[in-house]
Amino acid sequence: SSIKIPEEANAKVSPFQKILLNRCQEEFFREKDDEKLINGKIKQTQEDKTLTNQKRKDELEELYYQRSKLKKKMLGNINFIEELYNLNMISAKIIQMQCINNLIDKKNTRHLNDDSVECLAKLFTVVGSKLEGDASEDDKKKQVFEDSYAQFKS
Repeated sequence: SSIKIPEEANAKVSPFQKILLNRCQEEFFREKDDEKLINGKIKQTQEDKTLTNQKRKDELEELYYQRSKLKKKMLGNINFIEELYNLNMISAKIIQMQCINNLIDKKNTRHLNDDSVECLAKLFTVVGSKLEGDASEDDKKKQVFEDSYAQFKS
């Protein structure tokens, strides 16, 4: 599924904007997969009895470095998504359903890590008031926003 660009009166969405938004979405979900892969490799390396202590240490150091790079990339993508939302290039629904809910789902499945918490905190800090304002006119949207924020805080 691709990002749905908000329909506004006389709004013209360029092919560049569509490509940009779809690329942003692809990166957001690719980062999730990459995170699972790296965490799996870390666990496997920690449990591998055939490795010497030095080899294990070296491999874990490299994996932690890869995870650190992924975190920077995730935060950069979140920054970009926030700016797109603040410029009204993407809708509140995209932020809510594809970003916030995706990150909260990780929390509910007990796979939430510091990176996901940081991304959620950043999202709520930067776009929370605009998101809340956009939702204030619609009771259903307001409830979804309030539920998401409550889940995040718990």
